[in-house]
Amino acid sequence: MNKGYLHIKTLLVSLILFLLLYDNAFTQWVNDPSSNTKLVIDPVDPINISALKDFNGGAYVFWEDKKGSSESDIYFIHFNENGDVSFRADGKAVSTRSGAKENPIAFVEPSGNSIVLWKGYDKRKNPELYIQKLSKNGLRLWQNEGLQLTESRLEKVDYSLRADKRGYAHISYITKNLNSSNKFSVRYQALTPSGKFLSDSLKGNLYSSNNTISETEIVPDGKSGSFVFWLENQNQKTLLCGQYVDSTGSKKWGKKPLTISKTTSNVISYTVGKLGNSIYVAITYQGTNKIVYQNLISDKGKFLWGNEGKLLTYQKGSQTNPQFSFIDSSVVVSWTNEFEKQKDVFIQRFDVKGNHLWGNNGKRIINIKGNQFGQRIVYDMKNGVVLAWIDKRENNPNANLYIQKVDLKGNFVWDSSGVMISSSQNMQKSYLNLIPDGDGGAIAVFKGTSDKRNDIYGQKIFSTGTYASQILGFNAQVVRDSVKVFWYAANENEGTTYSIFRTGIENAKENDWKIAGSLKKNNKSETNYYEFYDWPDLNGSIYYRVVQKNEKTQPQYSTVEKVDYFRDVESIMLGQNSPNPFSSTTAISFYLPEEDEITFEFFNSNIETVKKIEDVEYPAGKNEIVFDAENLPPGIYFYRLKVGKFVDVKKMIIAE
Repeated sequence: MNKGYLHIKTLLVSLILFLLLYDNAFTQWVNDPSSNTKLVIDPVDPINISALKDFNGGAYVFWEDKKGSSESDIYFIHFNENGDVSFRADGKAVSTRSGAKENPIAFVEPSGNSIVLWKGYDKRKNPELYIQKLSKNGLRLWQNEGLQLTESRLEKVDYSLRADKRGYAHISYITKNLNSSNKFSVRYQALTPSGKFLSDSLKGNLYSSNNTISETEIVPDGKSGSFVFWLENQNQKTLLCGQYVDSTGSKKWGKKPLTISKTTSNVISYTVGKLGNSIYVAITYQGTNKIVYQNLISDKGKFLWGNEGKLLTYQKGSQTNPQFSFIDSSVVVSWTNEFEKQKDVFIQRFDVKGNHLWGNNGKRIINIKGNQFGQRIVYDMKNGVVLAWIDKRENNPNANLYIQKVDLKGNFVWDSSGVMISSSQNMQKSYLNLIPDGDGGAIAVFKGTSDKRNDIYGQKIFSTGTYASQILGFNAQVVRDSVKVFWYAANENEGTTYSIFRTGIENAKENDWKIAGSLKKNNKSETNYYEFYDWPDLNGSIYYRVVQKNEKTQPQYSTVEKVDYFRDVESIMLGQNSPNPFSSTTAISFYLPEEDEITFEFFNSNIETVKKIEDVEYPAGKNEIVFDAENLPPGIYFYRLKVGKFVDVKKMIIAE
């Protein structure tokens, strides 16, 4: 038998065994932006494509399609962090109910299950709204047909869906009565995690008018109530209106809706989200040029950034497509600026008072001639944001997809010209979606059309800004009196070395990092495992990172991992909670040189006590408590440890 064949066969067998043993460390994501991963097998013409994170590094994808039928249906898949589809790769229908289904919108609840809402048609061709809950392994959890949300036989103009931290689904929708002077109504409903309607009182009208109403959005308040928004045509002006409804159905912003936009200008579009106990809103107005104003509205209905809000930017030209993400009680906003026939993507950060943090006009994402637009932005789960966009550069007839990472100071972390997501030639790209991978990187999902064929693609960009990360699964943990630092590495070049760095300073500058040791590349396989044991001379919170170096490439940096390390300590120490930020629970470590009684107090940003652990005895050595956020709203909190005369305070963040 040919020796080359035997060699190839041996390599294939080794690779298969490696994949079986280290499924979580390897990835099927394509290491080439000209050939992305196909997530769905043989779609016909997918439209209304959306991708949503599953809180575990993977995602759901929903789309509308016609497969061998004249009627449209709604399908979904789920894939894990490695890009592996969890069940049918051709997609599974969200409902077995007959009739056309269209315009799906979806949300993922904290448990990792997804909820999808759509418009369908009954046997009499009446448009109604239906809802379904789905699991990661493809199970339909609210009956095979889903639940019928409405029975009004009225035209459904628009609808919105969100889920709160407890898994309750909140829905707002607009109806139009074609038989009574075209009367419009804003309605809302809420369902428990088991699919039970909260009460009949939540089925009625929130607001009715003979004016044209459109584009509703709903935002749960975290207390079984909701903020509901819509556009209404009043006196030949399109205005943004809203109402806050508590869990009993009571209107908290007065009997009449709150007018949020300026009454002298037409609203083109808007976007909203919850920042702490307040609502952030960005409004795009029509004018000689399109302009964007933003505001923060308290739960009392007070405009915190002035009656008209604050201008997003002072740049010349039209501003469109504002996209935002919340980080550490601030908002990072991206938008498209069109000026002199050129489109550019900008990004800006604002504090809770609406102050610009990255200059008056923000930062242009790249300084390259051409058109950049259609951007999406997500929090990277590591104190930064990731931004993706459609990019048509000068002298290039094809629009490609690019991505960039931005830290909290507004610095671009990856290549200054952006990292290419997809460069497939002769392919039209649309329906760009972006989700965080939970480890500082992101996954882009999009539609690609070429040669009359339509496909749904995905591409993962790791935290290092590479397609197949040179450093995978980096982690650090305390093992007895040492710290174990370990990671996997893929696609290494010869001569690769690794330097392990540590520091005791959060958000350390480059010269604050001290080298703890170094390792050379293993020569075992295309993917290697490394571990290093460190005996630091520091106590408390210690941060680790690894730098990969090679003569052929730029240095690659791992994510930063934190451990709480206590050894030979003669005094009481309080560690930083981990993870931080967090949405449900977080662990807090502390060290006692001898057995003692401790008191923990937890405060919100108004220094109001939200929880307390009082006079509880703990043994000498390292101890840990778990803090449960329960129904606490997102925001900045503080925790204080008291042991005798010892007092220490640290900050923690509850994310939405």
